[in-house]
Amino acid sequence: MFDDFDSRGIGRFQVKSVLVSGAGVLADGYNLYSVSITAFLIQRYLDLSSVELGAVIAGTYYGAVVGALLLGFLSDKIGRKALYGIDVTIMTVGEILQFFVGNFQELFLTRLLIGLGVGADYVLSPIIVSENSNSKDRGKLMVITFAFMWGIGAVLSAFSYQVLSDVGLTSSLVWRLVLSLGAIPTAAVILSRRKITETLRFASRVKPDEKELNKIMKETKVKVEPIPDERSSSFWFKKSFLLIFLSSMLWLLYDMYSSTFSLYGPITIASNLGLSPIDFVYAAQFLAGIPGQILCIFLIDKIGRTRMITIGYAGVALWLGMYSLLLSRPSIFGLGAVGKSLTGEAALLGFSFYLLNYLFSAMGPASIIGSAMLTPELVPTKIRGRAQSISVSVDRLASALSITSFPLLLSSFGLGALVGVYSLIALGSSLVALKLIPEAKGRSLEEVSGEDETIKSREKHLS
Repeated sequence: MFDDFDSRGIGRFQVKSVLVSGAGVLADGYNLYSVSITAFLIQRYLDLSSVELGAVIAGTYYGAVVGALLLGFLSDKIGRKALYGIDVTIMTVGEILQFFVGNFQELFLTRLLIGLGVGADYVLSPIIVSENSNSKDRGKLMVITFAFMWGIGAVLSAFSYQVLSDVGLTSSLVWRLVLSLGAIPTAAVILSRRKITETLRFASRVKPDEKELNKIMKETKVKVEPIPDERSSSFWFKKSFLLIFLSSMLWLLYDMYSSTFSLYGPITIASNLGLSPIDFVYAAQFLAGIPGQILCIFLIDKIGRTRMITIGYAGVALWLGMYSLLLSRPSIFGLGAVGKSLTGEAALLGFSFYLLNYLFSAMGPASIIGSAMLTPELVPTKIRGRAQSISVSVDRLASALSITSFPLLLSSFGLGALVGVYSLIALGSSLVALKLIPEAKGRSLEEVSGEDETIKSREKHLS
């Protein structure tokens, strides 16, 4: 049914999907890092307790749970196009309102509002890019849209903080501007998202729409005859439940350490390594994050998703394990006792271990699991929205609780113990991905999800 479309290379249709979708992901990367970089200023000016600061940092995650569930289920009913643009509009409003907050309650509410949009975007954007991509390039297109653009957003947050700090603005104005500037990329794509066509697969399989299919045909030069999916949603959900559960658990486990590192890295880990938050972000992204993402872009459609995840997680487990040993048993490395901040050779070793962990993560789990691409590739079009909404909401809720509790866990067990636990999580996740997740490399969405059997049967019946 989609053989002609899937066999073609990357064209204008795919590029437009990547750029329009990627802007929202860039804003999410910006938002998460901007609140982390400015956390010490926010805490000082709003007089926040450590618990309140944790709640502010995790606020977008709590909001994302609701946003994902609301718009995810709707996207299977009324379509992707009808909802696209609402997500970034909500994010834009919340980002602007951050400039005017005066206390914990107001800032927390704005972060919740941003989270509503982020949750919706984490459902809609991966679905749209996956459904509009050809089979042999789908992996790289999704990594560019999510992992790469997210990393660019993180770098831009550090750059905006650096520039605004250097021009002599007051600290109170700096953190407000840094948070609010996240509205620029989201506002820039509101109209383009509202004008995007319905996805090829939704318009031909779930809610046939000749008008939308004709628009797609003009852009892609591919004609697809609609073959509505006559299977019920409940049938597909039962058939896909195990894969939805496994992909959700993998994402949850990934973000338990990844989101904590992303949000507290410029605070806790940077301090431990003797770096400023800005230097930490630049080093992490330019020396490890972006190079790892580029490797993933070039390899994912050649080596495959599960192998890249397994290789990446093996590296994460190794180097986080080494970092944990450095913090808890420095004598193994011929060093004396270390304090809260590493210095000299210990700092160089710790920085190397962290960057190698980040490089391997970006090569695999961060770019694949963290890019929300597992579930959309594994389930049928008819339930892709609700399946992705479940994955997003489970992940965001668990991550929010993990982020909120991190300061307490850190004070109770220490950074070395927590990093050690994260190393074990990576090791376990690699085994789950390798043994239980189907490989989607070079295969159509319909083949991976099992839809192709019903499509072939229907095509045979019609002929």
